[in-house]
Amino acid sequence: MVGGGLTSRTDASRGDHLDVTARAGGVGGGGTMTITITGATLVARVDASVHLTYVCDQMYDPSTGAPVPASQTSGNIFVSMQERVGSSVANGGGSTTITPACDRTPFFAGTQNQADVLVMPSGAPFKKGTAVAQAFGSACETGFVSFGPPPCDSGQSDPTVVTISR
Repeated sequence: MVGGGLTSRTDASRGDHLDVTARAGGVGGGGTMTITITGATLVARVDASVHLTYVCDQMYDPSTGAPVPASQTSGNIFVSMQERVGSSVANGGGSTTITPACDRTPFFAGTQNQADVLVMPSGAPFKKGTAVAQAFGSACETGFVSFGPPPCDSGQSDPTVVTISR
């Protein structure tokens, strides 16, 4: 798919839950990744571990037309987060590498992949309370040997209010 579009759904009963589908121009059958931030936990009274799930579209190797197995995908998820702490703002980011099962098709909802991303603040430490987090993710075929770019899926969430618990 070339071009773009964005759809989102929020659950009014939970302010810390947001589904976002970002469409990106994927090559070789790649395309979208849906990222859902599900919560955060305070780590060592300084950092926060942001919990999320994500689903990505099935990728197809353009040289063979075969589906790309999870063992041949690799990617990264980055999370940025801000929290007001007294008269300061705890602001930080963190990332983790992923080896997702990108297998969503029109006939299968896809595997719910999970990740925890450690977000380290610069300046004030994170505290128990509410913060705003945003996640960005991408995954590509790593076993690609043909010419051109490999198939990739990508997506990002809108800024999401998340509760940091202990």
